[in-house]
Amino acid sequence: MRLRLLFVIGLVALVAVPGFAQNGPAGTWNASVETPQGPFALVFDFAVVGETLTGSMSNDFMGATPISDGRVEGNQIAFSLSIDGGPAGAMNIAYTGTVDGDTLTLTSTFEGAPPGGGPAEQVLTATRVAG
Repeated sequence: MRLRLLFVIGLVALVAVPGFAQNGPAGTWNASVETPQGPFALVFDFAVVGETLTGSMSNDFMGATPISDGRVEGNQIAFSLSIDGGPAGAMNIAYTGTVDGDTLTLTSTFEGAPPGGGPAEQVLTATRVAG
């Protein structure tokens, strides 16, 4: 009886652990970037299937923007955003990041000159929304 219980617990652990590791970045993440006008809130929503990352980035100003070219490798993620800049054209931003539990450290890199003369590369920290 005791051996059977240990076997079942071990089997459950073997099945559950790969799922946790595989879906590390999945979920909703809150972040904020500093601007000359003050903090600017961002929300990232991610889904993971295998090594493919999908989802969106949203904020109160622009609504939701889908991510593209998303990928996951271990605790590393990468994706791109193309934001309609109106007459100025699209703003393309590449993101790379590392998931560490409920913390996601992202580096954003603008292709070309960033709007408003801001930094071409910026580091931000996102926190997983409990759910």
